[in-house]
Amino acid sequence: MADYNEELSEVIDNNRNLFKSTGSTGKAFLNLHSEAVKDGVLDSKTKALQALGIAIALRCEGCIVQHTKGAIKLGATRDEIIETINVAIMMGGGPATVYGGKALACADQYLEKQK
Repeated sequence: MADYNEELSEVIDNNRNLFKSTGSTGKAFLNLHSEAVKDGVLDSKTKALQALGIAIALRCEGCIVQHTKGAIKLGATRDEIIETINVAIMMGGGPATVYGGKALACADQYLEKQK
Protein backbone atom coordinates (compact mmCIF):
# COMPACT_ATOMS: atom_id res chain seq x y z
CA MET A 1 0.00 0.00 0.00
CA ALA A 2 1.25 3.45 -0.87
CA ASP A 3 2.12 5.90 1.87
CA TYR A 4 0.16 8.94 0.73
CA ASN A 5 1.70 11.14 3.41
CA GLU A 6 5.12 10.44 1.87
CA GLU A 7 3.73 11.17 -1.61
CA LEU A 8 2.16 14.39 -0.36
CA SER A 9 5.42 15.44 1.28
CA GLU A 10 7.32 14.81 -1.96
CA VAL A 11 4.78 16.81 -4.00
CA ILE A 12 4.94 19.70 -1.52
CA ASP A 13 8.76 19.69 -1.58
CA ASN A 14 8.81 19.58 -5.38
CA ASN A 15 6.27 22.41 -5.60
CA ARG A 16 8.18 24.51 -3.09
CA ASN A 17 11.37 24.09 -5.13
CA LEU A 18 9.52 24.76 -8.39
CA PHE A 19 7.80 27.92 -7.18
CA LYS A 20 11.04 29.28 -5.68
CA SER A 21 12.61 28.82 -9.11
CA THR A 22 9.86 30.18 -11.36
CA GLY A 23 9.67 33.73 -10.03
CA SER A 24 6.64 35.72 -11.08
CA THR A 25 5.10 32.77 -12.94
CA GLY A 26 5.03 30.68 -9.75
CA LYS A 27 3.68 33.63 -7.74
CA ALA A 28 0.96 34.19 -10.33
CA PHE A 29 -0.08 30.54 -10.17
CA LEU A 30 -0.16 30.55 -6.36
CA ASN A 31 -2.26 33.74 -6.42
CA LEU A 32 -4.61 32.15 -8.97
CA HIS A 33 -4.93 29.09 -6.75
CA SER A 34 -5.68 31.19 -3.66
CA GLU A 35 -8.32 33.23 -5.45
CA ALA A 36 -9.96 30.23 -7.09
CA VAL A 37 -10.38 28.17 -3.91
CA LYS A 38 -11.44 30.83 -1.43
CA ASP A 39 -15.02 30.87 -0.21
CA GLY A 40 -17.44 32.55 -2.56
CA VAL A 41 -20.82 31.42 -3.80
CA LEU A 42 -19.29 27.94 -3.49
CA ASP A 43 -17.46 27.14 -0.28
CA SER A 44 -13.83 26.04 -0.21
CA LYS A 45 -14.71 22.41 0.59
CA THR A 46 -16.90 22.18 -2.51
CA LYS A 47 -14.10 23.67 -4.60
CA ALA A 48 -11.59 21.20 -3.13
CA LEU A 49 -13.90 18.34 -4.11
CA GLN A 50 -14.23 19.81 -7.62
CA ALA A 51 -10.45 19.98 -7.89
CA LEU A 52 -10.22 16.37 -6.74
CA GLY A 53 -12.72 15.26 -9.37
CA ILE A 54 -10.78 17.06 -12.09
CA ALA A 55 -7.49 15.59 -10.82
CA ILE A 56 -8.97 12.09 -11.08
CA ALA A 57 -10.35 12.68 -14.58
CA LEU A 58 -7.00 14.16 -15.71
CA ARG A 59 -5.04 11.36 -13.98
CA CYS A 60 -2.75 13.60 -11.93
CA GLU A 61 -1.52 11.58 -8.95
CA GLY A 62 0.15 14.51 -7.20
CA CYS A 63 -3.02 16.56 -7.58
CA ILE A 64 -5.11 13.69 -6.21
CA VAL A 65 -2.96 13.46 -3.09
CA GLN A 66 -3.01 17.21 -2.50
CA HIS A 67 -6.71 17.76 -3.17
CA THR A 68 -7.81 14.71 -1.19
CA LYS A 69 -5.89 15.97 1.83
CA GLY A 70 -7.20 19.48 1.28
CA ALA A 71 -10.81 18.36 1.00
CA ILE A 72 -10.53 16.32 4.19
CA LYS A 73 -8.92 19.24 6.03
CA LEU A 74 -11.94 21.31 4.99
CA GLY A 75 -14.32 18.69 6.40
CA ALA A 76 -15.07 16.44 3.41
CA THR A 77 -16.41 13.04 4.38
CA ARG A 78 -15.66 9.69 2.80
CA ASP A 79 -19.15 9.71 1.25
CA GLU A 80 -18.56 13.14 -0.30
CA ILE A 81 -15.26 11.93 -1.73
CA ILE A 82 -16.96 8.83 -3.15
CA GLU A 83 -19.60 10.98 -4.86
CA THR A 84 -16.82 13.16 -6.25
CA ILE A 85 -15.08 10.03 -7.57
CA ASN A 86 -18.36 8.90 -9.18
CA VAL A 87 -18.61 12.15 -11.15
CA ALA A 88 -14.94 11.90 -12.12
CA ILE A 89 -15.54 8.38 -13.43
CA MET A 90 -18.50 9.64 -15.46
CA MET A 91 -16.28 12.32 -17.00
CA GLY A 92 -13.04 10.34 -17.25
CA GLY A 93 -14.23 6.83 -18.13
CA GLY A 94 -12.31 3.65 -17.35
CA PRO A 95 -8.96 5.27 -16.54
CA ALA A 96 -10.71 7.39 -13.91
CA THR A 97 -11.66 4.19 -12.09
CA VAL A 98 -7.95 3.52 -11.52
CA TYR A 99 -7.26 7.04 -10.27
CA GLY A 100 -10.54 7.12 -8.37
CA GLY A 101 -9.36 4.00 -6.55
CA LYS A 102 -6.14 5.81 -5.68
CA ALA A 103 -8.11 8.78 -4.39
CA LEU A 104 -10.29 6.56 -2.21
CA ALA A 105 -7.26 4.69 -0.82
CA CYS A 106 -5.63 8.04 -0.12
CA ALA A 107 -8.76 9.35 1.61
CA ASP A 108 -9.09 6.19 3.68
CA GLN A 109 -5.47 6.52 4.80
CA TYR A 110 -5.90 10.19 5.77
CA LEU A 111 -9.25 9.59 7.48
CA GLU A 112 -7.85 6.63 9.45
CA LYS A 113 -5.10 8.88 10.86
CA GLN A 114 -7.78 11.31 12.09
CA LYS A 115 -9.35 8.67 14.34
